[in-house]
Amino acid sequence: MQGFIENSQPRMVALLLIGVVSMVSLAEFTYLLWPQIKSYRELSASYNMFEQALGNNNSLADQLRIIDADVENLSRQLHGDMAQLPAKQMESFVIGRLQKVSWNTEVELVSVQPGSGDQVQNFREQLFEVKLNANYHEFFKWLQIINDELGYIVVKKFEIKPVDRGFDDPKLQLVLTLVSYRIEANHAS
Repeated sequence: MQGFIENSQPRMVALLLIGVVSMVSLAEFTYLLWPQIKSYRELSASYNMFEQALGNNNSLADQLRIIDADVENLSRQLHGDMAQLPAKQMESFVIGRLQKVSWNTEVELVSVQPGSGDQVQNFREQLFEVKLNANYHEFFKWLQIINDELGYIVVKKFEIKPVDRGFDDPKLQLVLTLVSYRIEANHAS
């Protein structure tokens, strides 16, 4: 090695020394320093995440309040004024509303027969077979008001027959199966 250094030009020796120092520095950086840098970055990211979680603690309570209000609003849209009624009082409430709307729209409510329908996901169908006598415009108005008063209600089946054969706004006999949906107690929280 001594002979190699003595026979080499100083420039070549300097380049060789620079190469050896560079390789040693690169090895130190790769095996000693880089893992420490990665560990520091991971710890810094974890620290920032915990800091955000502590800062968001108040906003979580606000988010829960907003979600609760949204659930209440959706329940109101689904059930109308029935949203807070126990299941046993719902039938009498619906029958009372059907009668009230019938009086206000001059529709003759002949009969209402409550029944139970199918289970649809987390909801239980509550059926009401309703018999009415009305002209077309009175019935249409009645149906709109029922939808507003009772929330989301579906006409599952219907049958329409003319009562008289007059050409000017004939009376119709209507048989409807109205369906209201209610969250099952064992699925509700």
